[in-house]
Amino acid sequence: MVKFSKELEAQLIPEWKEAFVNYWQLKKQIKKIKLSQKSKQPHQVLDHEFGLSIFYPIRSLARNISNKLFHSDSKTEIIQVRSKSMEDGDEEVYQTELVQLFSEEDEVTVFFESLDGELNKVNQFYKNKESEFLERGEILNKQLGILLDLKRVLNEHRRKPNAGPALSLSWSSSPARSSLCSESSANETSTDSQIDEIIAALEKKGINLISSRKKPKKGKPKMAVRMEVPATTPTRTITAVTSMLWEDLVKNPKKEGAGDFISRKKIQCAEKMIRGAFVELYRGLGLLKTYSSLNMVAFTKILKKFDKVSNQQASASYLKVVKRSHFISSDKVVRLMDEVESIFTKHFANNDRKKAMKFLRPQQQKESHMVTFFVGLLTGCFVSLFSVYAILAHLAGIFKPNSERSYVEIVYPVFSVFTLLSLHLFTYGCNLFMWKATRINCNFIFEFQPSTALKYRDAFLICTTFMTSVVAAMVIHLLLRASGFSPNHVDVIPGILLVIFIFVLVCPFDIFYRPTRYCFIRIIRNILCSPFYKVLMVDFFMADQLTSQIPLLRHMESTTCYFLAGSFKTHGYETCKSGRLYRELAYVISFLPYYWRAMQKMV
Repeated sequence: MVKFSKELEAQLIPEWKEAFVNYWQLKKQIKKIKLSQKSKQPHQVLDHEFGLSIFYPIRSLARNISNKLFHSDSKTEIIQVRSKSMEDGDEEVYQTELVQLFSEEDEVTVFFESLDGELNKVNQFYKNKESEFLERGEILNKQLGILLDLKRVLNEHRRKPNAGPALSLSWSSSPARSSLCSESSANETSTDSQIDEIIAALEKKGINLISSRKKPKKGKPKMAVRMEVPATTPTRTITAVTSMLWEDLVKNPKKEGAGDFISRKKIQCAEKMIRGAFVELYRGLGLLKTYSSLNMVAFTKILKKFDKVSNQQASASYLKVVKRSHFISSDKVVRLMDEVESIFTKHFANNDRKKAMKFLRPQQQKESHMVTFFVGLLTGCFVSLFSVYAILAHLAGIFKPNSERSYVEIVYPVFSVFTLLSLHLFTYGCNLFMWKATRINCNFIFEFQPSTALKYRDAFLICTTFMTSVVAAMVIHLLLRASGFSPNHVDVIPGILLVIFIFVLVCPFDIFYRPTRYCFIRIIRNILCSPFYKVLMVDFFMADQLTSQIPLLRHMESTTCYFLAGSFKTHGYETCKSGRLYRELAYVISFLPYYWRAMQKMV
């Protein structure tokens, strides 16, 4: 049977670890109580042995009967837990008072002081998180109401063929945030009244309205509604500006009251963001619910341990207070979860509850044993092929001083590029393994999707596949050289391997970890264009890795020169080494990782 301490450690939320009950510290204090009671028992036994008579069993039995008859309710009076309100009145703290039975025992006093502190800490943290989630829920409801109003007005105007376009929605960006903007205008009186009603409804929800740069015929300024969205990349800004200019200058060049029009694509984008926000809110509420239940079990377990050590029943009265505390008695989280489920089912899943639950409660994929099997299989293949390569290289005398220098100076560095990449993947897999062992939520830190994030077994599978392919190509290369094949054909093997790896990296089909491959390409793009892209934690991490991969970048430079200069055909191996441009680029490439890292600091 698994101990609760290990179960708690496995289930607690890493980001909230400090807010959980310190179960391990309370267990240490209970052990101190147990040791203090053991040290007092020998003295008590000696006192009773002096003057012991034959009537002692009778007196003991009579004492037990009288205690049961006249002191049956005394168990509930062992401790008294009182709640006190702070000066501001918002915070309520609990304090335990001990009766005469425990008043002289310092260890028991310290234990209940710590227990009160843990209860107050859990209660206050739950209140703060609950109010935070409730506020987020209200904001999302307002944004959803805005979105529904915009969709309704847009549909009404599309049904009217003669009605002029009355709404507009555009993107705007600032250094701190981006806004999803919509403008509404009308040429007819009936249309104006409809727009005014919606604007009034939006103003009641606390939405800021701004005047447009243009006015229609009647002099009424057009208004714009702003909905907050996170700033990401300059691509959105450029796309927004170009689409706005296209709609202003091309689609409606000289129409009166022409503005920025709502496109269905932009509304779908806003809907997608609000849907994602509801999913995040629901998962946060689920985590808070788990936090509440785990802490309740922790209080129950630790109080039962105290009862067992002290031979008293103090848990009943204390657990009553725990159950009345806010983190257990409050049902706001449960009601908000039900509300989110109903809203999500109605507006984002076409009243299909099963479909909605797939978004709100995605099932985690079970780790396949086939991945472990292939990791072991490919590791064995790599060891075998590497042994064969070492034997062939020794027999061919490639690494001897008087051997041909072309292989060591040119071909070997080309293969070293793939070897260093494999080593980098292996160390990343080790990082993933250690992060999981130490319960570091790297998916949360790097903002990865849990369903598509790379696990340490997957990283080892990619690494072993990569390395087995490289060593197999090296063995084939040596065998063909020893068999007397033309060097022009043999030296093409590294190029073929490079083309295969590039094709796998950019392959559009959903095979061989496509989300991870595309994420890697996106991260490299963000690093190369770091002053123009918002820098995420994963970009920082990868840029730091590149500063320690300068040998890899230098080998990549020589590999590029090897193939672009056609050295594998002409065998003019000094073309790259003796070129001035090559030597200057070597300094630039060595400096680039530090430049990218510095540019990230400027964003």
